Amino acid sequence: MTRRIPLRPLCLRALTARRQAHGLKIPAARGGLTLVEMLVAMAITLLIMGAVVTVFANISSSVTRRRATIEMSSALRNVRETLARDLAGATCPAIPWQRAESNHGYLEIIEGPQNDYYPTPWLWDVDDDGLPEPIGANPANPSDPPRLDLAISTLPGSNLEIDPLDDLEGRGRAIGSNAPLPEEIRTDGRGLGDADDILMLTVRNEKQPFVGRIPPRSGVTPATPGGTIQAWRTDANNTSSPNFESVESPLAEVVWFAVENPVDPQRTFAFGEPGFRTIHRRALLILPELDYGIRVTAGGVGANGVPAGPGVVRVLPASIDRTDVSVALAGLIAFQDRYDLSVRVEWDAKLPGTDNGRWVLRANSLGDLTRRENRYEHHGYVFAPTTLIPPAGNGNTPARDRYFPFAVASAGLGNTAAIDFRSDRDLGEPSESAEFGAIVVSNQIVGYQPTDDEILSEDRRYASRPLVRLVSPTNAPATARAILDEDGHVVHVTRGMAPLGGARRGDDIMMTEALAFDLRVYDPGAPLYSVLVDGPDPGTTLSPQDDRDQILDPGDPAWGTAYLHDLSDANNLLGDPTLNTNYPYLFERQGAYVDLGYAARRFVNNTGQLPAAYRFAGIAITAAPQTSPNASVDPRFETNGLIYLPSDPASPLTTAFAAYDTWSSHYESDGVNQDRDDTDGLLLTDGASNGVSRADEGVNGLDDPSGYDDNNDGVVETLDTRYGPDDLAERETRPPYDSALRGMQVTLRAYERDSRQIREVNLRESFVPE
Repeated sequence: MTRRIPLRPLCLRALTARRQAHGLKIPAARGGLTLVEMLVAMAITLLIMGAVVTVFANISSSVTRRRATIEMSSALRNVRETLARDLAGATCPAIPWQRAESNHGYLEIIEGPQNDYYPTPWLWDVDDDGLPEPIGANPANPSDPPRLDLAISTLPGSNLEIDPLDDLEGRGRAIGSNAPLPEEIRTDGRGLGDADDILMLTVRNEKQPFVGRIPPRSGVTPATPGGTIQAWRTDANNTSSPNFESVESPLAEVVWFAVENPVDPQRTFAFGEPGFRTIHRRALLILPELDYGIRVTAGGVGANGVPAGPGVVRVLPASIDRTDVSVALAGLIAFQDRYDLSVRVEWDAKLPGTDNGRWVLRANSLGDLTRRENRYEHHGYVFAPTTLIPPAGNGNTPARDRYFPFAVASAGLGNTAAIDFRSDRDLGEPSESAEFGAIVVSNQIVGYQPTDDEILSEDRRYASRPLVRLVSPTNAPATARAILDEDGHVVHVTRGMAPLGGARRGDDIMMTEALAFDLRVYDPGAPLYSVLVDGPDPGTTLSPQDDRDQILDPGDPAWGTAYLHDLSDANNLLGDPTLNTNYPYLFERQGAYVDLGYAARRFVNNTGQLPAAYRFAGIAITAAPQTSPNASVDPRFETNGLIYLPSDPASPLTTAFAAYDTWSSHYESDGVNQDRDDTDGLLLTDGASNGVSRADEGVNGLDDPSGYDDNNDGVVETLDTRYGPDDLAERETRPPYDSALRGMQVTLRAYERDSRQIREVNLRESFVPE
């Protein structure tokens, strides 16, 4: 057996020397890599680099998403906390018929015609092509009417594939027709929600007082009267940046609303992408104790004039007489766009002027704000009333003036397309007026549009937001407000609230890129239904023990079908336990947060489609629900929420917008005949009327004849004296909902474009006294 002896370094050198002596070749030591080894190494390196890049890309994407989430969550949290403070500080109990002398202020909630499943008319498709239909006209290009282009839109869409008959959340289906979207369309826009609601209330916050602008008080003494007027025009060019001082107040009139970016065919670049919403908040300080020491003379103001009194912050020019109501309102609008002060406009007959009086702007107290006519943007201006009773002292023919109910939002009745603009007289009119017209559908105004392509003309720059007047003869005009860009151009007219414009544009913004701003109230009598989505087998009957796939509340599209089925099966009794094969719905319970007027109209028919007639206002549901042992609580907010006069319940004074208001009892004792009736209870416009006007019959201690709706059909069938003196039927006005409000819910939904994330938060506030 051969034994191997390990070679030591010395032996190895000796062996090498002997081989060299015998001429043997020794291979040289290799100093590099072969081509194959290099390729393998490069491949491994690339794999490692790719893995590292992927890891870093994932980390970067995750960081971006997290940052977007943090930023969006922070923005939502800020809005939610601010809104929560406002609701928690509400000064007025949520109970109608408030007395002004109680100094409680007010709470008002406006519910627009849109909802979560039909968020905007711009997404409506009726011809089954999957494309939204246009609205109005484009004067710059008549062949290309304004429409929402979903092919390039970044509006978030839906991703569900449930049968639209059941909940209208179809994946890739157009709103209205439920037709499949064309291949080039990226979204159906169903990520949008309800955003045409308005919240108005008076708030007290002692810990974090409200801060706002008021006219400067420095140097304003009886020797220098009219300081507010002098501060109003800061130079000869009437710039839109007046002098001001910042003050604090624990009380404010607060307004929350959202503005939807309109389709802008003329490219004014004043708005973001069409369809998205911007949430705004105005906080107007309540400072009734302000005293500028203004003294009024017949021609203006002067040191020897008559004191205007405490609270007067501005005296309008003497050239504005009692009949120039629209010019006085234009002065009010201009003032409140420049300053954050809750004020009202009123005619003071005790002040000297060319017409034995002067228009003044006076700071509001909480008691003043209990009255609707003193609240922010409650103008109630009627250009050409047909049957309204003119206020005392008005010399207009027709009596152009402010009238009850001083609506803040309405689609109107009997309106035409003609509108015009009036500006503050101190600031002057532009050399050329803006040109807009109304879009009228079924006797109501559904929107406004420019009538020419000169929106951004330098001759159409307004120093402040003007008053928009609807000049058609009607008792119920629609509301209209101008929206200005930074340069003072009227770039849009809306039925809802208008944000700050001009130099203050953007000061009231709380959130951009919003998808929803939805206000709901708690109705303890709202019925909820369960539904078996797949339906029963043909010829079988469901039983209460069958499993239900989901619960329908009044915010779901199919709820209307379940509700009508419930009422029709048992003579308008709620809580019908009967099940059949045609409608697989079962009454479950009562109580939900609902939109005002949730049971008074429906937008969707039984096939899950949105017919043409439903587009802007929905179809009225005339059934009057009755309680039953299964549903023992009367619904409180199911009716349409419009404002009617008790003497004429068939003719609403507002349309399309439902309202909850804590109301004011002063209308029953103000000496004004709001309900326009005679001493026999007939309308003064009735041919059989005795022509003798009757005012404040609800508090005169007499049992006056009044109209009664005997079968709840919205028509007065009987004029009678019932229930003794001063019963409810004798009152001249009536709130839309004569019920206490237990609580409300606000839904905020936002979208982050880069990460394509949607986040939603809900805020609930109880109004039940502790």
